Amino acid sequence: MQVGIVGFSGSGKSTLFELLTSARPDPARAHSGQVGVAVLSDRRLDDLAALHNPKKITPATVEFLDTPGLLKGAQAENAQRLALIREGDALLIVLNGFSPGDAEAELRQFDDELLFADMMVLTNRAQRLEASTKKPRPDREQQLKELELVKRALTALEEGKTVASLELTADEKKPMRSFGLLTDKPRVVLLNAPQGEARDVSLARLGPGSAAIDVKLELELAALEPEERAAFMAEMEITDLGRDRVIRLAYDAVGMITFFTAGEPEVRGWNLERGSTAVEAAGKIHTDLAKGFVRAEVAAFDEIKAAGTLKEVKARKLQRLEGKEYIVKDGDVVYFRSAL
Repeated sequence: MQVGIVGFSGSGKSTLFELLTSARPDPARAHSGQVGVAVLSDRRLDDLAALHNPKKITPATVEFLDTPGLLKGAQAENAQRLALIREGDALLIVLNGFSPGDAEAELRQFDDELLFADMMVLTNRAQRLEASTKKPRPDREQQLKELELVKRALTALEEGKTVASLELTADEKKPMRSFGLLTDKPRVVLLNAPQGEARDVSLARLGPGSAAIDVKLELELAALEPEERAAFMAEMEITDLGRDRVIRLAYDAVGMITFFTAGEPEVRGWNLERGSTAVEAAGKIHTDLAKGFVRAEVAAFDEIKAAGTLKEVKARKLQRLEGKEYIVKDGDVVYFRSAL
């Protein structure tokens, strides 16, 4: 999964990229985008490690793409910059809460950039389809249906509506998904504001899945030794940091869950799209596990934690056998049986 960090120049998005991924922004990639990986903090890994005493602990991760900052009043150029994230799974929109401007107004202006960028993509597609359907061809009826769908989406965008707001059938979503439309992607809105100045009511107006942190301050705190960091936080009356919260919001926005594999060699968290089956989860680990899938031994993390020891887990018979169509749940600890 990949989340695109987007925003106007000066919003603090590259500083956020460094905070989330610990990767310094590379000026050579300022126009092409820079990828970094963030670790998903999950206390369940520590609990499983305490039971299994593994040689290795591997958390689930989230990939972030830092995209070039947008320029106000340059929609055509901005559309090209936004094209970098069309293959991504979600948007993390960063707003500048340090300037005197209104964050809500900045978000509306940014949404206009997304609408314009999507309109360019769909307009080009509509023009190609109109030219193509004038000639007899085997797939003409299919292209006419797509043209009708594209025009419907264009009308919505022209009215200021997102593609995500359209009530599309499963068959209609397939061609639309191929365009990588920005207004069809899940989103998280982050207000980069001075510590303690963000108000809950402001965040509510920015939409669900919003957060506010002082990005530069958190980056400076992250560079300190733990004891020094704790002293500074106490002095500034900071009770918690927002880095992990932002990563979790992005993770949830994409619709991911975490399942675990646990044993003496390794305890590991795995990303999985919500609603996926056991055989799809096996494929995340290795294609051979999916091809030779026989059964999955599954136990819920909460039940394992309540048991306290591996001996008690076995005594309570918490592990159960599930087939290919079992829908994996967040927190499931899974061992896959495979014929390969």
